[in-house]
Amino acid sequence: MRSNKLIFSAALLVIATTFLFICVAGCGSQKVGNEKFKAAYIRACEDAYNKGEVNALDIVLAADFVRHNPPNPDINGLEANKQHIVELRRVYPDMKLTINSMITEGNTSAEKWTFQFTDMSTGKQVKVSGCEMFQWVNGKVVETWDYVDWLGLRQQLGYKMSPPITKTTFARVTVTQMKPAKMAESVKIYEESVVPEAKKQKGFRGIMLLSDLKTGKGLSIAVWDSEADAVANEQSGYYKAQVDKFKDLLTAKPIREGYVVTVQE
Repeated sequence: MRSNKLIFSAALLVIATTFLFICVAGCGSQKVGNEKFKAAYIRACEDAYNKGEVNALDIVLAADFVRHNPPNPDINGLEANKQHIVELRRVYPDMKLTINSMITEGNTSAEKWTFQFTDMSTGKQVKVSGCEMFQWVNGKVVETWDYVDWLGLRQQLGYKMSPPITKTTFARVTVTQMKPAKMAESVKIYEESVVPEAKKQKGFRGIMLLSDLKTGKGLSIAVWDSEADAVANEQSGYYKAQVDKFKDLLTAKPIREGYVVTVQE
């Protein structure tokens, strides 16, 4: 009886040891497979985006691969995604994709990436970051979801967020008549002096200058949280100080107008 128990215990030990070995070996094999997949994926993506070798994607993307990149439309199919990269490289010839990190668990992966390029319309060097989650089957990605820092991108290009209008949002419009030959000088004063001072004022929302370079006519539009804020700043001497900066460039006294902001886009 005791001998049977010893045999049974030994058998359990062998089974348990074998099971443990299979698990360890299997996990190790999966880890090696994941590392190989990650290396192949990173190399293929960087070759495609940075060198234009879009066919490198054949080994890591499935033929029916789908890219979700909200708020943009989905890109369906491997060939459509290749063409998308070709178009990106046409618009941004110096673009560079860097995959900063990547993790894989099971058939799901996630990565953090950085995308650098020169915006041709502004000449600005732009660096945008994002992350991506994707699923793959048999060594090929079948579907991916991109999450991009669109706000950061637009801010680098000079876009600004505007607060929504309220019942009190107010615009102070100043109509000026400058000497046409002095328009460049007046624009420089506005940009380098008037705008920075405006940003320091209570209730200030934004400001812009519209100029007719041929006639010298200008419209300065400053937006405030309320008319009370605009009036308070004028009474403080701020408004007069700004107008005085142009006294040698004006051919007529500025005309001041006020409007309630009713529509903003």
